[in-house]
Amino acid sequence: MIEIRKSPIQGLGVFAIKDIKKNTKICQYYGKEMSWTDFTHTYGKYKYNSLNTYPMRRIWRILVAKEEPYKTENIVNYINEGYPNVVLKKRALYSLRQIEIGEELLLQYPKDYHREWL
Repeated sequence: MIEIRKSPIQGLGVFAIKDIKKNTKICQYYGKEMSWTDFTHTYGKYKYNSLNTYPMRRIWRILVAKEEPYKTENIVNYINEGYPNVVLKKRALYSLRQIEIGEELLLQYPKDYHREWL
């Protein structure tokens, strides 16, 4: 359904290799689930520590995909930012609309991405 390849936006990106219907679950977000406290003790509260993470703010937990095997297995880590055609919800990536073959999958990053959350 998707593949990772060079992106005209930046570095690598994720592209549809077949049409993807609206509201399709594309992949899971894999990571080690941690409490916010454990996360800040392990990684600190510094700028850029949000890379390769999926915050679950409603339950004060975070999925961390900074280390192997999650870092390379997690396709979401390769999605660039732009006008979104996909969204992260319920620990998975879903299409917001019909995505055509060859189209790059794009997320809208949270406003506090690369910033401290605490």
